[in-house]
Amino acid sequence: MRKIITKILLLVFMLFYISSCATTSLVDSWRNPGISATRPHKLLVKGNFKNTNNRRVYEDILANELTQRGIEAIPAHTLGSEKPDKGQPSLDNMLKVSGAEAILTLQTVKVEHQELVQPGITTIYPDYWNPPAFPFWDLDSYYGPKIYYEPARVSTYDTANIQVSLFDAKSRKLLWAATIKTIEPGNVVSVSKDMAEIVVSALIKEGFI
Repeated sequence: MRKIITKILLLVFMLFYISSCATTSLVDSWRNPGISATRPHKLLVKGNFKNTNNRRVYEDILANELTQRGIEAIPAHTLGSEKPDKGQPSLDNMLKVSGAEAILTLQTVKVEHQELVQPGITTIYPDYWNPPAFPFWDLDSYYGPKIYYEPARVSTYDTANIQVSLFDAKSRKLLWAATIKTIEPGNVVSVSKDMAEIVVSALIKEGFI
């Protein structure tokens, strides 16, 4: 029973440690000081991800969040790929067809593998857990101290940095950029929802929405 309780406590500790950190958060942001903030009425959302399905999820969720804020946001995947060699419209054509005044791009710039190490524990019992925790022990077991060792445990997880950039469609100048970090890059739907809220809040603060 003691072994089971210890394992549960270790698991709870690791889960608490990971959950105590925001799974998706804003690392830093930058705004072009030489350009006055203008509110685009139409905005193209373009994700630069290798996985086509992930790209569509990011674009759709972010575009939906922007639309709720009064911006006509268009997911780039609804206009086709940006690879001209495949007979699909280029980015220039996407901007022309959509009539977007600005483009919001997203791409993963760094992925890291992290480890959380919980040191091993050595315990000599009986201790304060006894006898209530072990009413089934007999006299010899109770008064016969034993050493219990729980080996170190390693919990692994990935972190990813996503670069989000806002460009003016006409001048092609960078208006705003931010780095967003997530510790669950594989959970695309959850990350994209959190990221959409972070991005929209930042754009509102900077006067672009």
